[in-house]
Amino acid sequence: MSTSSLSAAQPLRAAATLSSKKPIIAIDVDDVLAANAAAFVEFSNERWGTNLTADDYHDDWALLWQLDKAHEQSLQTINERSGLYFEHSLRTMEHDVSAHEVLVELKKDFDLIVVTARRLSTKGDTLAWIQERYEGIFSEDKIFFAGFYDDMTNDSFKKDKGALLKSLGASYHIDDQPKHCNGAVAQGLTGLLFGDYRWQRTEPVDDTVVRVKNWKEILEYFNAERQRISQ
Repeated sequence: MSTSSLSAAQPLRAAATLSSKKPIIAIDVDDVLAANAAAFVEFSNERWGTNLTADDYHDDWALLWQLDKAHEQSLQTINERSGLYFEHSLRTMEHDVSAHEVLVELKKDFDLIVVTARRLSTKGDTLAWIQERYEGIFSEDKIFFAGFYDDMTNDSFKKDKGALLKSLGASYHIDDQPKHCNGAVAQGLTGLLFGDYRWQRTEPVDDTVVRVKNWKEILEYFNAERQRISQ
């Protein structure tokens, strides 16, 4: 089975990829399935002498490193540092142990896919990590890379997954980033904003986005959805 890499600028490539009689739940990796922020700040502090905490985290890493993306040298530095982080941290990243039990339950009535903004260069480590931590939950042909950061630009971090999610036929998207939940809602999906992270408090969130602080609340939400759909 092959894993798809799809750019947000070319979402229609995914249109024929999925065929499911069940509603599709698309799930983010970092800070939903994986404890990315904690791993990132730990590595950055040790490697480059920053003094960050998980509350400082933002997906625009240039802000955390105080680098100006308008300069080519800064973009190169960001790419180099990002590559080092991915190389050393992805396979050892922690996961939420309560997630697996919930996902097993959801899999009975929903089709589960992964849609991540990670670079395609992380595919091997990402797939291995998912299969180790979430064995039996996600098949490799249902793990998609949005490709936002494959070619780093000043605006890469501003892109959202909305069009890609729609092209995949997803009905729901679970993500820790407001922009991706907002993007999902704009495409007619239900966006579920996961967690209670500081970075969620500085960005606007669409009124229709559902807030779920943990996996227990995710299960409660989809149990209610089961009842609604069956009526």
